[in-house]
Amino acid sequence: MVLDVAFDIELEHGRCVGVRIPEGEAAVAALGEGLAPEEAAFARSLSPLRRRTWIGGRAALRQALARAGFEVTTAVPADERGAPVLPPGISGSVTHKEGLAAALVARATGARVGVDVEHDVVGKQDIASHILADDEVAELSALDAPSRGREVLLRFSAKEAIYKALDPFVRRYVGFKEVSVVTQPDGGARVTSRLRDGEGPFAIDVRWRRFDGLVLTTARVERS
Repeated sequence: MVLDVAFDIELEHGRCVGVRIPEGEAAVAALGEGLAPEEAAFARSLSPLRRRTWIGGRAALRQALARAGFEVTTAVPADERGAPVLPPGISGSVTHKEGLAAALVARATGARVGVDVEHDVVGKQDIASHILADDEVAELSALDAPSRGREVLLRFSAKEAIYKALDPFVRRYVGFKEVSVVTQPDGGARVTSRLRDGEGPFAIDVRWRRFDGLVLTTARVERS
């Protein structure tokens, strides 16, 4: 099967590759032909829907590793929290969204990375009350509805990426309101965290871009 690569970008936080996930079990099985035996066995244990996204994520991860110059021939299992377990010296993160999977990989130097991809479409349901901290609600209150909706989506994506990068350090679910994000026009963001006592402090760097109807966000976290 010819892999359908949606994008391949060298970012500030690493190499990021997006792969389109095909429809149909036969096409998904063909996409997973490069899986290691352990990965294939795990994929077979999943429901059809979950299997499709997991295989898509592993295909994107393999492509990102190869294109970044990392030779990983062994299986890449998932840990108990669902994150890929990569060999020492490599940090990586996987995301998927409705027919698209993406992976970000980088050389590990004490920092960890996270990635999130969203379709740049504001949903009918307002998710702001679940996503925004009080300071963010106040900041966005003057925006018109369409602009506010797009900004909420961007901050949702940024927080998803941040939490993936934070997870190796805190090993717990981090609530959306434990972090505030102020996005910048240059594709960066200012991040304020309110984590539990004893966690951190962390240096959190966020980068985002919009292209081809997508929102792509990456985060890099290290102890400061």
